[in-house]
Amino acid sequence: MNYCDTKYKDLKSICIEKYGNEKGLYIYNKAEEIFGKMKDEADYRNSDVIKEHMTKNIFPVLAYYMALLEYSFSTNDAYANTLEETQKHATLSKKKNEKLGKMPFSYYLFKLCSKKVMGKNFPDEGWETEWVRYDNKEVHFNLKRCVYFEVTSQYGHPELCTVFCANDTTSFSGYLPNITFERSGTIGEGKRMCDFHFKNSKYI
Repeated sequence: MNYCDTKYKDLKSICIEKYGNEKGLYIYNKAEEIFGKMKDEADYRNSDVIKEHMTKNIFPVLAYYMALLEYSFSTNDAYANTLEETQKHATLSKKKNEKLGKMPFSYYLFKLCSKKVMGKNFPDEGWETEWVRYDNKEVHFNLKRCVYFEVTSQYGHPELCTVFCANDTTSFSGYLPNITFERSGTIGEGKRMCDFHFKNSKYI
């Protein structure tokens, strides 16, 4: 697997267009090299779902960020460029979510599926989920452990975790107007947990 097998399959052309042929190819090839090394040494925790998160999302983004840093980009500039690429895909996710957000009974459909989706896509091997509220006004759960923070920290770049946090905010904004997403902070931002509040907008 390489970048062509992820949602960042256009990264090579993006790097060339953005940084020029020589610089862009260097950054892309370095990202591919780092990505390959990550996959070789990864602990997927005996979970196909965790493997999917790591190989399709965490590693490609982290490897690109690390390649930019290796090319002497400042942390701020490397972060901004990485966020720019991930936000493109978060915006696509937002547009998909808009279909549900505009449906008359969207909140109730969301609530109906939320526990099943969390159990399937965010298993105990990578997250510790605490359900706080689950009623007709709000679905609220806390993540007290997160594999995204653990992996970015493992490679010495916990600051990059907030890129993924920002993608959540963009993606979930698509649930408006019927479902309102709110959050006070994340583990990546230094909080004790990530709180997720999906509110039935009619009660706000």
